[in-house]
Amino acid sequence: MKSTVLIILFLYIGNMFSQSIGGNMNDYVIALNESNNPNQSKNTNQYIVSHNIVKITQIGNFNQANFNIISNNAYVTAQQTGNNNYMNVYKRADEINQSYIQSGNNNYISDVSSYSRGVESMKVNQEGNNLTVFSTGSNSISKDMIINQSGNSGIIYVFNR
Repeated sequence: MKSTVLIILFLYIGNMFSQSIGGNMNDYVIALNESNNPNQSKNTNQYIVSHNIVKITQIGNFNQANFNIISNNAYVTAQQTGNNNYMNVYKRADEINQSYIQSGNNNYISDVSSYSRGVESMKVNQEGNNLTVFSTGSNSISKDMIINQSGNSGIIYVFNR
């Protein structure tokens, strides 16, 4: 329960502060390099190893990312570069390993999955404008699925049972 509250808190704070970049871009690069410093304390490294991780990177204006991840072991990364990009992901599984990348403007990802025993892993990459991916459910065919979409004004529907 405590880790779920922390994940929701981090997602909410990340959504508030990552909408636009003001100031010098070098300041953000320096801060990112400092956060990846191999000389971090053992307590920080132990926390990262023993908890679920959701990493969100947003560069641009009016980007949104809503996640509701319920898992014993999750590693989810989301990257949005551009303007007006939106992700709405709900996952519930024993283990989740997901990656979402959007580059361009007005892109949308909806990835909803009901409870799945075992590992759920998928990658979604969108490069272009006005691209949409709808994915629901999970099964053995969708395990380790990679969706690459590029261009303008495309829609992909994936229905798993």
